[in-house]
Formats: sequence, structure tokens, C-alpha cells
Amino acid sequence: MCGCADTILWDAYARSGGSQTGVSDAGRLIFPQYHNKNKSLRVSEQEARFAFVEALCQGPLRYSVEAPTSKLYRFSGQKPISAQTDLQVHDVSQIGICNVEFKTKGVTPSGRNHLPIYKDLQKLLREPRWGLWFHLLKSIDNSTINNFLDVMVQQIGKVQNDFQDVETPGLTIHVCMLRHGFSLEKDVLLSPSGSINNAELNEHLRIDLHVSRSELINVHDLNGWKLTRR
Repeated sequence: MCGCADTILWDAYARSGGSQTGVSDAGRLIFPQYHNKNKSLRVSEQEARFAFVEALCQGPLRYSVEAPTSKLYRFSGQKPISAQTDLQVHDVSQIGICNVEFKTKGVTPSGRNHLPIYKDLQKLLREPRWGLWFHLLKSIDNSTINNFLDVMVQQIGKVQNDFQDVETPGLTIHVCMLRHGFSLEKDVLLSPSGSINNAELNEHLRIDLHVSRSELINVHDLNGWKLTRR
């Protein structure tokens, strides 16, 4: 599903006026343009979500949107309430098998506000089913991916330290780069105790790539990441 969603997103980016050339007929999605001088494209997590839904519709699986969580959460000082997951994937018998959260834009470890990432990771890690983090990036430089992964390590560690009920068996991290036309994916398996320390996680998620302004130039060390090119 992630690979199919990638293709839909890459084609939509080219179709909408992005820097890539060669458009297939994958999907019906387009990225809207801002009404500015450059007519730049608006890229949000909603495009990632709708591309993923288009991919799901090509197979037998089902989905629900803004699915209520099975546990209670307190994000704003109020009493604990049921939260909502961006999308839940169901098998043909309608049993939920995977929770999905979508995000976009780059982040850095020194950034001031990682609360949105912390909140969504909390929902993925504490719920008793597999989690998928689908991250969409319009463009990257040589530090973008590693900065994002550093933040993920920090926030996964924070959730594990703050809560004793981490129940997911694992988390898939999927990152789609629009302008550069490639994606990365890797699973994080959690132990029966539901924890993995930051040093182990940092080593597990490290990657060494070199990019130009518009393409992937060299792969120095994938470290087990699945790389898919457009």
C-alpha cells in the first residue's frame, strides 16, 4: 500500500507542476497551487492520506477514518478521553490490523514544538496493533532525513519513558520524498516488554545518503532500509 501511495503522490506532484517529468495515470490526485508569483504547490498530510486511500481501494483491505482509539488519552490538561487515529486499516472481516498517522514537513532535534509528533506516536505505540508512520517531504537536503529520524528516536523514547502500556508489536516508518522521487521504509520491532532503548533505536534507524537539490546521488549505507525509486 505504501509503494502504491508513493507512485500516486509522485505522479500527482509531476502532474501538478512539480520538478519531475513523466506522468503515468496512477491516481487522480493533484496538489493545489498557491496564488503567489511562483505558483508553488501546497503539500500537506491530507495528500498523503488521500493517496493512501486510493492505494487501499485497489486491493481487498478496508479502512476507517479518524478511528477512535481503544485507550484514553490526555493531550490538553483535560480529563482523559478517547483520541482519534488518522486512518485504521481493516482486513476483509473488518478487524482493525494497522493504525496509520500521516505527517509532512521536516523537523529538527532543536525545534521548539515536537508535541504533534509525540501525540501521534503515543497513539501508535500505546494501541495494541501495528502502527504505520507515513511522512511526506516536499524537498530535502543532506540533513533532512537524519534530523527527522533523530526526532523520531527522541519522541519514541519519551513515549516509552512516560507510559508503561506500550502495546504495539511494532512500527513501520515510511518516508516519501516528492521532488527527489524516492521513498524509504523500515520496521521497528518492539520487545515483549514494549521498549527499545534510544541507543539501539538510533543505530537501527541510521542511514547515510547523499542528495542534490532534485535527486538522490549516492547511497553510502542503507542500513536495512527499503529504498524505492520513482
